[in-house]
Amino acid sequence: MAVNTRTMGAISAGVLLLAVVLGIILYVVTGDALDALWIVTIVFGIYIAATSLFKNGENGFGPSNGDAALVGGILLAGIGVTGLLHGFLGNVLLTVAVFIAIVAAVVIVMAVKNRKV
Repeated sequence: MAVNTRTMGAISAGVLLLAVVLGIILYVVTGDALDALWIVTIVFGIYIAATSLFKNGENGFGPSNGDAALVGGILLAGIGVTGLLHGFLGNVLLTVAVFIAIVAAVVIVMAVKNRKV
């Protein structure tokens, strides 16, 4: 299902605005501006990964646009999760372990998605 570029732009702007609203709410609750940044990163990363369903065309060389959007979105959301986790816990080792687990999950998802049967 192909979506018009203008429509995707409007949806992206709406999602970004909703993410900013969530960030402002989290900032008011926690008082930490970095927490607001991390929640915006998480929400927008999830949105980018979700839009990979609409970007399924091959570009002729390398990974497809859908694969690139999926990996980029998951990693962006993962960076947000690890930043938020570090802000709440302050444990660098746990933060690094969670990020390594997220990267491993991306590798597994891409291996399953692109397997040759």
